[in-house]
Amino acid sequence: MIQGRTFPLTFLSVAVSAALVMNPAQAQSENELIDETMVVTGRISSLPDIVIDADQLQKRQANDLSDIFRTDPEVSIGGGSSVSQKIYVRGLEDTMLNVSIDGATQSGYIYHHQGQLSIEPELLQQVEVSAGAGRATDGAGALGGAIRFKTKDPSDLLWGDQRYGALVKAGYYDNTEGYKTSLSGYGYLTDTISALATLSYSDLDNFTDGNGDEQAHTGAENKVGFVKLVGEFTESQKLTLSYDRREDEAFRYHRPQWVESFKNVPINQEMIRETYTGNYLFDPANNSWLALDVTVYGTETSLEHIDGPWGDYLGEAKSYGADIRNTSTFAGKHNVTYGVEYRDDEGTLGSPIYGSDKDSGKVKGVYAQGDIYLIDTLLLSLGGRYDEYELQESNGPSFDHSGFSPNASLTYEVLPGLSVYGGYAEAVRGAQVREIFKLDGSNSSEDRKEERAKNTELGVNWLRDGLSVSATAYVTKVEDVVGETEQRELDNLGELETKGFTARVGYHWQAVSTSLSYNQSRPELNGEPLNDDTKGIGTAIGDTWVADIGYQVFDGLDIGYNGRYVTRLTDVAEGYDEKAGYAVHDIYAQWLPVANQDLTLTLTIKNLLDKAYRSHASYGNNGEVAQGTLEPGRDIRFNVAYGF
Repeated sequence: MIQGRTFPLTFLSVAVSAALVMNPAQAQSENELIDETMVVTGRISSLPDIVIDADQLQKRQANDLSDIFRTDPEVSIGGGSSVSQKIYVRGLEDTMLNVSIDGATQSGYIYHHQGQLSIEPELLQQVEVSAGAGRATDGAGALGGAIRFKTKDPSDLLWGDQRYGALVKAGYYDNTEGYKTSLSGYGYLTDTISALATLSYSDLDNFTDGNGDEQAHTGAENKVGFVKLVGEFTESQKLTLSYDRREDEAFRYHRPQWVESFKNVPINQEMIRETYTGNYLFDPANNSWLALDVTVYGTETSLEHIDGPWGDYLGEAKSYGADIRNTSTFAGKHNVTYGVEYRDDEGTLGSPIYGSDKDSGKVKGVYAQGDIYLIDTLLLSLGGRYDEYELQESNGPSFDHSGFSPNASLTYEVLPGLSVYGGYAEAVRGAQVREIFKLDGSNSSEDRKEERAKNTELGVNWLRDGLSVSATAYVTKVEDVVGETEQRELDNLGELETKGFTARVGYHWQAVSTSLSYNQSRPELNGEPLNDDTKGIGTAIGDTWVADIGYQVFDGLDIGYNGRYVTRLTDVAEGYDEKAGYAVHDIYAQWLPVANQDLTLTLTIKNLLDKAYRSHASYGNNGEVAQGTLEPGRDIRFNVAYGF
């Protein structure tokens, strides 16, 4: 969606995404709407941004990243335990993407044996995934695309004419013999100011894999605090302030993505993320030239290893930034979004034994993105951004990188409901703060150059009478991709190329919602298959199918099924085992026994058939020392939510 504005253009249909996110109760009314008004994204992708909404997350009782992205074949999650989970979009690791929470960029890369992102699904209103380099508004350095997490507003929890309320939730997870509780209070403090506060606590023991074996030291204790204030002072002005803190504590392996070995002993660890965000919107109805959107933020993430192999180690990543953009609309349908972006990054690593190291970096950018109708059935999206990067490495070189990132796409409505499109986009990323737990080593080569992604896509969309079909073919090349060399130096490794194909079909009929989607992504580094070897680049994943079915049995009772099927991968990097195929099945039932929806009961069974498998996005087996963990086996989850 372009800055929240909608246009009457049938062929850029959000209905294709709706095949993945719509609940059965919405399907019929939504189908009546989609023939009249579509949401225009202007992306060169075959689809609008994939949107995962709060309703999906609640029915799946999402508790980690794997739960969040269960229904998207372009996104794979690996790592086993929740703290180890990494996101891969079309085979590229999240270190290659621009990831944000309410507009706050999550740029710190703490430790290559753990995931870089921690988020509480309970807080999320929706998640958007934009695969591949695309629009200039996706942010600086979005080589592989962007992931945007949006948290709930107080109004998202109020219904009807409510002015205030509270929500209590309690859930049980049988696989880990764990539990999770949360308490939220929300409402209007005045006629124009509303507030939301949430406290969440979970305590999970070790999980058991599909073989019935307990995976030691995979449990965790999580504490979450979240506060948001929203001021809607006039119909055209909105101010939002939020604070989010997440704590993770556990006695886990030093390298939690691996099983135990003589190089991988358990130690006490604590990970904390704090994010502060302020957003101001000014969009007067009588001024088409002005739709101002200002975001300022600060994010601080820390990981402490206590009494580890090298004593106490504390790594911290801090990012402070701002994005100021405005959207101007012409002739009621053409629009241009333009703005400036700034980010200040800092990474530190210290211990009483080895002293401290510090990297400092800055990113500055200007951008513009336009969506222009050449004729009523032909949309041109054109944009570009210019970014400058500065980095001073601890005990290492300094860099000044810069570059221009253009993009252009055309979408043509061949027939009502049938469109074709094609586009090309580039994204430049200069040197940034290094991985925090390697600040005392692995400096960059003085000759290191900026990375440049080049993404080409062709596709087709068709929508008719509740049936949506789409297909996309894409080629993404990242020139001079950066990784660690055999000499333990960060340098340009060559060309990373991904050729892939995505297809989706969805059908909605009365109380039934169905979708089937497919993705093939094959990232290769200099012509050789790419496997996760902790370089922070990506990994090859077998062909992935996702089936999703939802059915509203009657008003108040929804049931559903999700299946993820991944084919065997035989073309792997030298020294790695082939990746076995697998199929994982999930089901859910959600019941609202009381008409006013005060009480919600949800039963979810993940990995219904108790499959023993290792995600293709997880580290595999590479010798006796480096062996990745399996995924959890069957997990029966029961949740009770009561609002009042």
